[in-house]
Amino acid sequence: MASVSTPTSIGYADFGTWYDSYRVRVLDPAMSAAMDSLQAALDEALSDRDRTRIRRISGRVKSKRRAWRKLRLLLRDESIGSLDDVPAAIYDLVGLRVTCTNLRDIEMVQAALDGLPLPGDSVRGLSFDPSSERDYVHEPKESGYRGWHVSLAVGVDVDGTLTPVTVELQVRTLLQDSWGELTHEDTYSKDGELPPLVEVLSKRMADLFATMDDIAEDLRSELDRIDQDAVTDSGPEDPSGLDLQNEQAVDAASVLMARWSAVDRPVDLAALAWELQAEFGAEISDGWFGAGSFKRFLLQSIPEAEISTGRKAYLLPAKPVDDLEPEAATEPEPEEDGRRRNVPGAARALRRADTGFPLLEPAGWETLFGQLGEAWRRIGPVESNARSVHRLTRSARDRARAEGRSVSRRHLNYVAKSLLVTDNDGEPLGASAIGSSFCELTLQRMADLRIIGERDHKQRAQIQRWLGVEPTER
Repeated sequence: MASVSTPTSIGYADFGTWYDSYRVRVLDPAMSAAMDSLQAALDEALSDRDRTRIRRISGRVKSKRRAWRKLRLLLRDESIGSLDDVPAAIYDLVGLRVTCTNLRDIEMVQAALDGLPLPGDSVRGLSFDPSSERDYVHEPKESGYRGWHVSLAVGVDVDGTLTPVTVELQVRTLLQDSWGELTHEDTYSKDGELPPLVEVLSKRMADLFATMDDIAEDLRSELDRIDQDAVTDSGPEDPSGLDLQNEQAVDAASVLMARWSAVDRPVDLAALAWELQAEFGAEISDGWFGAGSFKRFLLQSIPEAEISTGRKAYLLPAKPVDDLEPEAATEPEPEEDGRRRNVPGAARALRRADTGFPLLEPAGWETLFGQLGEAWRRIGPVESNARSVHRLTRSARDRARAEGRSVSRRHLNYVAKSLLVTDNDGEPLGASAIGSSFCELTLQRMADLRIIGERDHKQRAQIQRWLGVEPTER
């Protein structure tokens, strides 16, 4: 349809004709492609256990009537010149929603999205724009609404041309989603204010659900701690040992051997134990066939296996680091759909084991270290606890926003926690010291997980340059 030259000449009938055509040609294919790409991205980034925490993925195309209602506000503000401007002005014509179990799972989804390419005209599949983040989890709306929103883009073939279509993604916990359903937040909101009693009751319910989310998160943390202790505990001093007469034990041991032979990355022991229980039943964790713990059962099943040191235990790949193809770990990733992601292969390998590890371009690390260092200087010494980390990272993020820069709270949290759980006394560190300390910790983790060798100076120097640290002379 031809463009309409003035806002006042855009009527409901004109818009309806445009919308009906645009939905069939663009919006419906975009939603289908975005759903498929998002599912593939989560499947690639998450373990089997983590995927069970994604309860629902849904999508929708904004209806003609609701899109017109939003368009009328834009016409009133004279921010729309023609119907051709609508897709850019209304960024949620296509929407996806991920509903997960706990607050921590929202960050799990965020980490999975980090692996997507940046938006670009030639990007196929799904791309992720970090600067579009709207964090209503930590900064709820006036209504009490909580959730994490971000703009994605998906490439769609429109009349023979690859066209990026904006997709709004909402990520909520089960309780946050329940609040939206109970208050009709998505459908009842009006241009004016809601009746005072509705506002008060909605906010009270939102606060109660937020408290329940916090309790659920504490419960999950304690259950995870119990699971981790059960997995890694050495068991009794004189365990009876693996019962090789138990046919199920022999079968489970063979499954572990096959899994170990095939892995090309460090595997979290807790996730591996979960996989085995899912296959054989939860009851096998009662003594692990006489071994006393999963760790002992694994080592008795695979005597050659090695387990990493550090805060979290991983089963290391059977293939030594020295046998890996050097270019697989040292060279930056090739161009992805016209955009180079200047991230070393070793960093991507660490990310495969630790989905929270940030994959930033060098300029991003410089900004992160700088903002965190300045916030730390202003706050002063901090303790190694969640409240102190939150205060520190929030200050850094607020300062970055004031300067027109974009820094992810999750990335700030990751670096701050990494530094504070070490021997650091909580005294403020400047940007350079933060970068050097984080680089040292990262290199040590890569060595512990056999992603790089202790003496592989080429890979170590590449990681140092990536993090903005001057490579050490050898």
